[in-house]
Amino acid sequence: MIRSATALLLGGLLILTGCGDQSAQLDQHARPTPEALQSILDKNTSFELASYPIGFWNYLSMGDPAHRPHMTEAEVESWADAGFTLVQGPSFNPDEPDQAKLMTDMLDWAHQRGMKIIMWDKRFMGDGLDDTLAQYGQHPAMFGLHIVDEPIGKQAHFYYAAAKRVKEAAPHLHPFINLAPYNPGNEAFIGVESYSQYVDQAAERGGLDYLCYDNYVQMEPDKEGWDRYFGNLRYMREGGWRHGIPFWTTLLSVGHYRYRCPNYDELRWQFNTAVASGAAGVQYFFYYMRDPHKNYRHPPVDEFWEKTQTYYDLRKIHRAFHKRYGDLFLRVTPTRVTFTHQPYGDGEVFTPNEVLAEVRMLHDGTEGLVGEFIDAEGKRYIMVVNNSTTTPAYVILGFPGEDVKIYNYGWDGKERPGPAHCVEVKGWRDGTFKVGYWLAPGEELVQRVDSELIRNSELSRQMRELHEADAQLGEATEAELAPAANN
Repeated sequence: MIRSATALLLGGLLILTGCGDQSAQLDQHARPTPEALQSILDKNTSFELASYPIGFWNYLSMGDPAHRPHMTEAEVESWADAGFTLVQGPSFNPDEPDQAKLMTDMLDWAHQRGMKIIMWDKRFMGDGLDDTLAQYGQHPAMFGLHIVDEPIGKQAHFYYAAAKRVKEAAPHLHPFINLAPYNPGNEAFIGVESYSQYVDQAAERGGLDYLCYDNYVQMEPDKEGWDRYFGNLRYMREGGWRHGIPFWTTLLSVGHYRYRCPNYDELRWQFNTAVASGAAGVQYFFYYMRDPHKNYRHPPVDEFWEKTQTYYDLRKIHRAFHKRYGDLFLRVTPTRVTFTHQPYGDGEVFTPNEVLAEVRMLHDGTEGLVGEFIDAEGKRYIMVVNNSTTTPAYVILGFPGEDVKIYNYGWDGKERPGPAHCVEVKGWRDGTFKVGYWLAPGEELVQRVDSELIRNSELSRQMRELHEADAQLGEATEAELAPAANN
């Protein structure tokens, strides 16, 4: 919950829009309250993750003899080696001793590699929740229970209640519900008047610590699905702001139906546009092919149980992200997302503010996506992505303020003064510090930006005040507890 009823009311009034079609629901450019931002950061901290959460949908079953040989420590090591940090476990029967032990082994193997697992243990559906928690609930690699995928209609409220029951029984765990995506006209199918209502009901009635959904239209031919892709990211981002919780998204790693098989640039574009749009975690659909079916093709592990180029492409993207940024995107949260040209998904076209005075794409036909972030101390960050899956781009950024300083993240993961790794030129012009960068398709640049303009801005000041109040409250609490401990 957001810190106070007043903040919740004001935050909701600021960004909760009407119902009906997408244009009616997303007709204003929402802004989060400082209380909502701090609440999101607190939630990310509560997950106790060492690095940005990256996982996948795992449809293996311990009861399937064809699947069982692929649930080994070496397999878990291959997940970690590819940069996965928070994966979904296989389905299993906890009443079968060998399967129950293997699940414990997989948790152990994950923990040894700094990973966590979302467990598919359906005993919570009946009266077996206590057994699940007694058996696995205190394992350090146990992140939460998988509750349901794409709940709709009256049954959705049954699953929301189940998630809330799990959370009340084990506050340290984080139940997983994956929501259906927004598509124009699917409100009746979902059983709501508006998609925003769907998001709100899940957050409120499920008592969720985070939102998650899946959406693959971004891999439809050309840019057919881009409006829906970025529209869904916006729905979730604004839903997270309303409820003070982060959101995750599920990206596509396997070609099927009309969706193409994503190549390296398309995988990187999906990942970076999701992060820049505010996603605090990603999952991929899916990882293992198992038997060939429908027109599914080229997932990370194919029907011969062999790693494909998709695996190695994801491995390169994830490892580079972890190496350069570490836990940065667990410590920051989005404040604004804008586009340089086409505002996909009823988004917002970039306008100058205290962080950025200019974002200019040098060549016709190139586009940029700009995510702005803040941390608990009010420090400000930007992530700019070349919003193309095919074409390199040259972007010029202008940073306002005579005293402005920018900081980058090196290949060693350390923050240092200066422009990001992809810098081409830099210099002062007309009182603005301008930097030119080359970006490959879907490539990102990240800078921390500091200036008197930023430090004196209302948002940064309010975040500092909240942070200082929290620190004082913590010190007061420790002082109150000290005498009791001494006694």
